Amino acid sequence: MGRVPHAGVPGGCDVVIPEQFVRALDVFEGVLVAVPADRWLSPSPCEGWAGVDVAGHVIAGLLVVEMRAAGRALPENDPDWREVAGDDPPASWREVRARMTGELTPEALDRRILLGIGITVTLRNWLAEYPLELLVHTWDLAQAAGLPIVFDADLVRPALETARRMAQRGRETGMVGPEVAVAGEADDQARLLALFGRSPAAV
Repeated sequence: MGRVPHAGVPGGCDVVIPEQFVRALDVFEGVLVAVPADRWLSPSPCEGWAGVDVAGHVIAGLLVVEMRAAGRALPENDPDWREVAGDDPPASWREVRARMTGELTPEALDRRILLGIGITVTLRNWLAEYPLELLVHTWDLAQAAGLPIVFDADLVRPALETARRMAQRGRETGMVGPEVAVAGEADDQARLLALFGRSPAAV
């Protein structure tokens, strides 16, 4: 677990937030701020999405975390990803990330939530597995931006374990596409991406 200062706690008490979640946020942010200005509209591996759409989708995901942490109802429909990203995606990200982190109190992290795949978990446990979402879309954004990205092995390995548990359930609910075949010597990053329909040839 990573300890993150929470501004709303008297005396600057620390709030325990899953360390892998914080690290994955940092990895995404590192790619986000490196996207060249002329690459936001470049296509990503997500069909029909440009880099700015990926950025907006991930930022919107943090808005969902914020709403779950605050105990607010989630919107019925997805927002416009480009509207969420705004004219300055890194600035939009930083604003939402800071606000979301401020909602991650101990009480919020213990709250039980119902996920879209039909299971109920604590917010803390959900965030512990959230790096899966962040890493896959970090790679998507890096591809759109023309940036190389290699994840730390100790970050991608647990994400792959989560993916193996959840991919089939995700396909049954229509949230995950078909798996792509990989070579026998493929590393964990390639296997993670292939589980979510990303071509290993692009890794």
